[in-house]
Amino acid sequence: MTDEQTILTLARVLKNSDQAIMVDQLLNWQQEKARINDPEAFHEGAWWVYMPIRAWQEQLSWISEHTIRRNLKELKELDLIRIGDFNRYRYDRTRWYAVNEEKLKKMISER
Repeated sequence: MTDEQTILTLARVLKNSDQAIMVDQLLNWQQEKARINDPEAFHEGAWWVYMPIRAWQEQLSWISEHTIRRNLKELKELDLIRIGDFNRYRYDRTRWYAVNEEKLKKMISER
């Protein structure tokens, strides 16, 4: 699903190009987890991505950590992404992310 046209469509739907790129990147990472069949990344019937905020910022260097946090919060409020905690250890507070693909398809089709 991820190509330039998808990013442009997401940017129009979300009215935020950084959020569109984040969703697209998350979809790419999820597809990679599925492709390699990573058993540690499959939870609640979906492929999830374990990603510290600092790692998001390294991948998307033009976006500040503060903006990444805000974008993730807004995407969750839109029900476009899910945020989970599937860590082995209680002290590990790194979050896991998954795109709500049904909601994404619905938002795009309504556009």
